[in-house]
Amino acid sequence: MCGIVGAYHFDSQRAVSRFDLESMADAIVHRGPDDSGYYVERNVGLAMRRLSIIDLEGGRQPIFSADNTKAIVFNGELYNYREEAINLDARNYPRTTKSDTEVVMGLYSEYGIECLQRLNGMFGFAIHDQATRQLHLVRDRIGIKPVYYYLDNEKLVFASEIKAILRYPGVTAELDVEALPVYMKYGFLPAPKTLFKRISKLPPAHRLMIKGNAVSIERYWEVSYADKFTANEHELLEQLDEILKSAVELQLIADVPLGAFLSGGLDSSGIVHLMREHNVNPISTYSIGFGPEYGMHDESKDAALFAAEYETDHHSIIATPNIESLIPNLVRMLDEPLADSSFVVTYLVSELASESVKVILSGVGGDEIFGGYRRYLFTTLDKYYSRFPSSLTAGILPRLAERIPADRNNWLLNNLRLIKSYVTNSTQDPMQQYVGYVSLLKEDQIDAYMKNHVAGATGTLNSDLNRSDARDVLDMVMDFDLKHSLPEQLLMLTDKMTMAKSIEARVPYLDHRLVEFMARTPTEMRVKGFKLRHLQKQYLKSRIPSYVIDRKKKGFGAPFGGWIRRDLADMVHDYLNADRLTRQALFDPRIMTHAIDEHMSKKQDHTDFILANLSLQIWIDEYLGPSASPTVN
Repeated sequence: MCGIVGAYHFDSQRAVSRFDLESMADAIVHRGPDDSGYYVERNVGLAMRRLSIIDLEGGRQPIFSADNTKAIVFNGELYNYREEAINLDARNYPRTTKSDTEVVMGLYSEYGIECLQRLNGMFGFAIHDQATRQLHLVRDRIGIKPVYYYLDNEKLVFASEIKAILRYPGVTAELDVEALPVYMKYGFLPAPKTLFKRISKLPPAHRLMIKGNAVSIERYWEVSYADKFTANEHELLEQLDEILKSAVELQLIADVPLGAFLSGGLDSSGIVHLMREHNVNPISTYSIGFGPEYGMHDESKDAALFAAEYETDHHSIIATPNIESLIPNLVRMLDEPLADSSFVVTYLVSELASESVKVILSGVGGDEIFGGYRRYLFTTLDKYYSRFPSSLTAGILPRLAERIPADRNNWLLNNLRLIKSYVTNSTQDPMQQYVGYVSLLKEDQIDAYMKNHVAGATGTLNSDLNRSDARDVLDMVMDFDLKHSLPEQLLMLTDKMTMAKSIEARVPYLDHRLVEFMARTPTEMRVKGFKLRHLQKQYLKSRIPSYVIDRKKKGFGAPFGGWIRRDLADMVHDYLNADRLTRQALFDPRIMTHAIDEHMSKKQDHTDFILANLSLQIWIDEYLGPSASPTVN
């Protein structure tokens, strides 16, 4: 695990400076405090910072091919490296280390770029091939590890984090105003967008190749929802058992201490159970709570109960952070603004875990592959709701829903919030309906809030929908999450917040074999009537305590809605006041003022909208400067 950086000048006579590479690598030293390495070959330069996990002594990077014509810097883990090492040995490829990075280098040497089909892992890596004069930049299938790049007519500069790219000469931080509506719609930026001009994300399952002055980007893997399994439930459970055990077993490989995040929910409890089946003893577990005042967001008691039953070495804290000073630091670490409060929780629990382990197993991805989000129930609700007369569903009920109060920190008001979301979106076609659930603002609201905005500019990411072979509505919306909010929101914050504390987070549920398996299961294996996670619950019911399976779902996030009304009230006023927004000339300050007033009075819950804007304004100060105007003429 590490952070990678590099540069490629289109002018072959313009050499890359090692000093510039060192400056970039220094910007992400937190990703790899154990070691550094550099490679310069005329107009190409690669560098890395290493967090030593496997082959602590022999895995230094860059690693070179046996004929010394190829160099690689690798961020992540190749989980099946032992199996592939045996394959390389059989082909007489000479290896000098026990590292997974050398295995990737060997596979490329033997199979070329088609070696990607053999890799099981999480990664962002770059290979410079002197023989073919090509530079390859690759991101893993699911997008667990980030890869960013800057491109102009002179150069390509890449890194694991944007802050490193901004260290390179000639790269400046400029706001991409055209990306703002997309951010305001989703609360994050789907790939390839970022809010920086000319800085993009390499999408999951894509590879970028440069040869000469030509840059090409291609997809190398696609999940399929066709060819559904016809096996019965018992047979599917046996297959699920085999894949899950293999995924966890592979991700337990490390030469350093490892542990697990534990919330007490299905996903994290399931992983801890599988760790015990693989004889990890003791299992170090970590959880965080915010006290009884924020009970909707406090899972520490659930985690402690499960940890006691499984006799783990459990570590837990009730967090009382100085949130007003913490948030700007975390936004800087993220590189991107975000409307997901779980980045705070992930950072705080990573800080706790970093005191005793370097590798953490996380349950991230369980909702997306097993069908755990309550919003997936709309596919069942629609079957009943459609029977109501249109005068009720399109007229009376939406008007009544607008009057429903909402508060994420109250069980009743939070469920009313979800009902309200369903009622107000239910008259649209299924995919547009779902986009409404996951959007901060509707198109007309974005048009009203953003000045000089072209109506309809955000789109609905239709290219991915058209390319996918999903035909069932549930498959379509889960595919939407798998390709967008999962990599560029949840996995992005998981990577950034764990690496900020020099912790490697592994996500067994996102082993691509498990993703492919669950995509081919009939949809009722994921959402069966009003029962979420059907197959997963059937698998776990004989393995873990019933109180975990029967527990009401809690969102993994911080109590931001409550903090906005109390701890963050002054910060919200400072960053989102009418004078500041008026000077920027990007947003209508009246809409923001109205949203804050409604939230403070609990008339409506605008947590995500306020967090999206607060995060954005902090990002502007951190990356563009507090005195800089983010407007672009």
